[in-house]
Amino acid sequence: MQLTVEQTCYHCGEDCDNASYELEDKHFCCLGCQTVYQLLEENDLCTYYDLERAPGNQLKSFYANKYGYLDNQEIADRLLDFKSEDYHKITLNIPSIHCSSCIWLLENLTRFDAGIIQSRINFSQKKLTIDYTPHKTQLPIIIERLCQLGYEPEITLDTQQQGTETSSNKDTFVKLGISGFTFGNIMLFSFPEYFGLHISSEFVQYFGYLNLLLSIPVLVYCAQEFFSSAFRGVAKKVLNIDLPIAMGILAIFIRSSYEILSQTGAGYFDSMAALVFLLLIGRWFQGQTYRNLSFDRNYKSYFPLAVTLINQQEKKSVLVETLQAGDKIEIRNEEIIPCDAILVSPSAQIDYSFVTGETKSIAIREGEKIYAGGRIKGVAVKMNVLHPVSQSYLTQLWNNEVFAKENPDEEHLIINRVSRYFTPTILGLATLAGLVWLVIDSSQAMNVFSSVLIIACPCALALATPFTLGSVLNVLARHQFYLKGTEVIERIWQTKHIIFDKTGTITNHQDHTINYHGMALTAYDEQLIASLTKHSTHPLSQAICAMYSTVTAVPVTQFEEVKGQGLKGQLDGHLLQIGSASLTLAPHTTIQQTQVHINIDGVYRGFFSFENQYRKGLKNLINQLKAHYQFSILSGDNDAERTKLREIFPLDTAFYFSHSPVDKLEKIKNLEATQSTIMIGDGLNDAGALKASSVGLSVSDNMSSFSPASDGILLGKRLVDLDSFLRLITQSRMVIIIGFVISFAYNIVGLSFAVAGMITPVFAALLMPISSISVVAFTTLTIRWLSRRIS
Repeated sequence: MQLTVEQTCYHCGEDCDNASYELEDKHFCCLGCQTVYQLLEENDLCTYYDLERAPGNQLKSFYANKYGYLDNQEIADRLLDFKSEDYHKITLNIPSIHCSSCIWLLENLTRFDAGIIQSRINFSQKKLTIDYTPHKTQLPIIIERLCQLGYEPEITLDTQQQGTETSSNKDTFVKLGISGFTFGNIMLFSFPEYFGLHISSEFVQYFGYLNLLLSIPVLVYCAQEFFSSAFRGVAKKVLNIDLPIAMGILAIFIRSSYEILSQTGAGYFDSMAALVFLLLIGRWFQGQTYRNLSFDRNYKSYFPLAVTLINQQEKKSVLVETLQAGDKIEIRNEEIIPCDAILVSPSAQIDYSFVTGETKSIAIREGEKIYAGGRIKGVAVKMNVLHPVSQSYLTQLWNNEVFAKENPDEEHLIINRVSRYFTPTILGLATLAGLVWLVIDSSQAMNVFSSVLIIACPCALALATPFTLGSVLNVLARHQFYLKGTEVIERIWQTKHIIFDKTGTITNHQDHTINYHGMALTAYDEQLIASLTKHSTHPLSQAICAMYSTVTAVPVTQFEEVKGQGLKGQLDGHLLQIGSASLTLAPHTTIQQTQVHINIDGVYRGFFSFENQYRKGLKNLINQLKAHYQFSILSGDNDAERTKLREIFPLDTAFYFSHSPVDKLEKIKNLEATQSTIMIGDGLNDAGALKASSVGLSVSDNMSSFSPASDGILLGKRLVDLDSFLRLITQSRMVIIIGFVISFAYNIVGLSFAVAGMITPVFAALLMPISSISVVAFTTLTIRWLSRRIS
């Protein structure tokens, strides 16, 4: 009689049926699963199979039933973040992401599908962003591939952009339930031991075996995340903060198992279960607070980004968060499109480089959909809003790796510098204490070893930095100062040199005194000038446009805004150039003020002179800052206002005038070679300088000056509060250090008792969340108290 042996796929767990691929005594149902295994093996990531025994899914009938609706192109398009003829972008929720193997595999999807351009993981949110070419692959194929690899996406059409954490929360609660149930029952079976009751040895042995049996799921499942994290750290030659915890849990289990099996004692399974239960509560508390902090940032730190709303032919500037579906808006040259919309102008040129990385602009026709994140190139266009503004999407643009600072040195982050020495010290101390007690009283050695590892858990230490800096971010956001992330705060700590742009940064573009010099302008000339300047967001262009707000606009074609130079465009058959002397071929003038020159049809007409009005409170701000910072002025304008600036800034201030955007970038690079700098600009001509500096801050006056190149966005009227903001940021460093001291104080006191054998592992586990809560409360409340002086 011949026996039929059913083979299952080593990768996905599916039956191999008739087709079986074999490699190294392992069977695979298809070439795809075999290829995944080979890729993991080649990159030493086969621990993927240890951490997730059956990561795959039963696919053959599953996919058609669950994801068949993706064959409907209209439905599939609703899931896309961005769509063009040659480029699609989608973000998917992948609840099963859990380790470095998952990250590596999902960020290498290009190996499985040539149509995928790139894939990126946001591990904390369990989101996968995929860019792909629609001519080479389709969304249904990608989803099927993900299912085959064992990473089924969680797709809900109504909430695809929001994402959920339901699965991860469920797993946490299951672990809490199991560990809590086990802890209670092990204590119940251990009552005779607690109260010294004399019962039959057979019952003692029986209860011991029950406790051992109950403790196994706690070790294997509930404590899995601590062992996985510790293992990943060791594999990368890093002693992370979970290693002492994992060693402590394992030490208790081994010691207790030995006592039960050798019948030499009752073991400490109750301590182990309680420890894991309390650790999971602490981890859940930490995770919940992080999620609350993240939610607060996502929805409160909206950018000071305004847009022109058209209501019955009347135009007014409104903040983007007030936009609703159906509103008609106008977006000018170089402005960001804040929300999905339908174009109502005849045509538009849009640069989607913030989204796709491609700098080539795309031509859009009337009636076509425009995606949020594009930047208008050329004349202003009108569009109807499809959806309210997605601030979380703008946050994605702001944090795009394209605009990240080069070569970030994470070794300089304060928590990394401290933790580098913390774990080895604790491991050495625990080992030494265990060896000493092995000589004094061998029965207490394992308890002491475990207690030292547990009581020294660095959770409070790890919480001090993120909660302090997170609180600072939220305080600043409430006062219209928005920083990209906590790492910006740590870079600000290192800076002692502030560089200011002039026009639109320290000057108030809404309060100019404007005079015209030159050939008389006709009403038609003024009409042409107003029509061209209305398409620019530069403060000087807007000031000129405001002078002629009542004239009728003329259509503009072949519009071009030359960075640092000015505007060019064809209007009603006339070539108009407005801007610098070099752009307009202007003759030399003796007037020492900011100038904007006019050239119509190759004939130089004259120029507008601007008497700049500096922001109220600027001199007082500089007086406050000069005790801690040195200053430079880096401007594209001439040096006409050097004398006035000398009255505001200290004598040692360096002035750099007539610098183009490229010149500004090179100057910042030269300064950065010797010291860290804070560059403060208006985000229009300063993008390169903002990115090149250690910290780039973009000042906005309720205009569309959203700049992904900047590390922070500051509302113009709050510039005078910069000293208070920087003072709070500087003081946050001391708050973190005090938080470290509190954490170390808990550890020193607790360790002194633990080394002396006076603390059990359970008491040590209770002390850990108390120390964490106290550090979080101290840092959060202290930052709120320090921020009270900010009006």
